[in-house]
Amino acid sequence: MDTQEKIMEINQPIHFKDLRLVCSCSDDFLVNDKEFQQCLKGCKWSADGLSILTNSEDRRLRIFNIETDEIDQCKKQLRKVNEIKEGGTIYDYVWYPNTVQKSDNVKLILSTSSRSPIHLWNSVDGQLEATYRVYDHVDEVAHVNSLCFNWSGEEIYCGSYGKLNIFRTDRPGREFIEISTKTHLHRSIISTIAMNPVDKSIFAVGTYSKDIGIYGGNQLMCILRGHKSGITQLQFSPDGLKLYSGSRKGDNDIVCWDLRNVGQTLYSAERTVTTNQRICFDISSDGQYLVSGNCTGEISTWKLDQNIEKSDGVESVLTLNSKIPVHNDCVNGVSLHPTLPLLATASGQRHNEENDEDEQLILKDTDISLKLWEII
Repeated sequence: MDTQEKIMEINQPIHFKDLRLVCSCSDDFLVNDKEFQQCLKGCKWSADGLSILTNSEDRRLRIFNIETDEIDQCKKQLRKVNEIKEGGTIYDYVWYPNTVQKSDNVKLILSTSSRSPIHLWNSVDGQLEATYRVYDHVDEVAHVNSLCFNWSGEEIYCGSYGKLNIFRTDRPGREFIEISTKTHLHRSIISTIAMNPVDKSIFAVGTYSKDIGIYGGNQLMCILRGHKSGITQLQFSPDGLKLYSGSRKGDNDIVCWDLRNVGQTLYSAERTVTTNQRICFDISSDGQYLVSGNCTGEISTWKLDQNIEKSDGVESVLTLNSKIPVHNDCVNGVSLHPTLPLLATASGQRHNEENDEDEQLILKDTDISLKLWEII
């Protein structure tokens, strides 16, 4: 059965005993520009599970579909169907959330990059659909650092230094609602935004000053503090009762916050983060598993239904379910398929080059690739 046909099946449970490599690609990321080191910066499944989106150091978004190999019908391959170039370093990128698009020829991607406005792209033909502009205190166009659609796709939430801006998706331009975060969140950059999947009025923002703000109806409700480094990712559990947060170099823990008892942590999960880049994690759609990349070339998985014994004054640590090698370099991207037992991983990082001997070692250890795995 073709992968795209299987996507129409009902959700299948996953167990994370092991992974089987389905297909991979690396040639599509090769560049001839010697001014920078190419590496991937994450990967994301589309809402319908038909496409994978990647971000990379060369300021390009690439869209891949899974297709049957023309020579060997039993094999699958990742085929690049489009490539979108931004004007600067891409800070964030998201798929439009609805699986039902306006037409078969429109599949939307939102991106933000350095010194540029927010762009809404059609991933099918690579054309620019709309532009949204945030302005700074001197009325010049300013870039934003984080993006998120609300659950209906009708609004766009944008985070930047000391503020949140909310656009109507159907109203491009400079018309927005602005929420200042400078007073309560330490005048810091809003680095990540997540929407609660159950209570649609609640969302969370993370900052590089280590703070997490929980908002309801665009009003700040509470602040969560406890991370040792800047927040790089937030994700709610499927039931909306827990919030998971991850940070960059200096803090290896993914922390689970109990939203029924605000300010309290349920447990943490230990991974390896040795750089300031975003090392992504993801939660299965049934809420049973947490999976994260590591700077060691491995992914770590944890079962989320295990009983956690709490001790007074001692933070509970989630027992590791498995650690599986998947790349020869830092695994910065992990994305679970919305319905099937499939995992996409992306790898790469910047390496310091000092001499020819170090450069040869770097080339040997460098892995810039996108891989698709079957979870078994």
